[in-house]
Amino acid sequence: MDSEMSPPALTRTQRQQQRTRRRLLDAGRELIAANGVVGLRVQDVTERADVALGSFYNYFASKDVLVEAVIGETLSDLAAETVTGLSEDADPAEMVANATLRVVGLARREPDLARLIVNIAHSEALFSDAVHPPARMAVERGIVSGRFVVANVEVLLTVVIGGAFALIREILDGRHGPHAEEAFARHVLSSLGIRPDEALTLVTRVAATIND
Repeated sequence: MDSEMSPPALTRTQRQQQRTRRRLLDAGRELIAANGVVGLRVQDVTERADVALGSFYNYFASKDVLVEAVIGETLSDLAAETVTGLSEDADPAEMVANATLRVVGLARREPDLARLIVNIAHSEALFSDAVHPPARMAVERGIVSGRFVVANVEVLLTVVIGGAFALIREILDGRHGPHAEEAFARHVLSSLGIRPDEALTLVTRVAATIND
């Protein structure tokens, strides 16, 4: 018997539940982007999503749980886009530089969102859970191609992801100048075995593309 069986098809009710949850998430994201979290009300979310107020709690235990889901999904989407948005033959070092600059650069491009990310409950774990899968994919791709040399992938990811989170918070606190994320991206590439001079050239080029 084939051990790799396809998952069972969703029932009509399950598909409807997925669509309802999706509408609530989208409504929450739109309202948070427009007004922030402080004034966010469950009733506003359900009205925008065209969902009965009482049904909200079938999907999210509280407003805070919804906010965590929105932030986690936003981070996951951003991290995945920076990795999968490049062509299959893209330089893994360019992929890492692009992802690092864009994720840490949230502190400057969208400071309100970045503050929400670093201040929400379980913020560091939420950040790590969202960023870890695409980060691991990018690093492993570089190892397989021979571009990166890494002694321990998990230790590297712990250091890099933790450092990115800390740097976002410190940029928001005004503790770094305008090019901190570029310095961090160079440091990340160096830790992957890229020569410092090449890391500088690559990060400068990628940063110019992002800021163009």
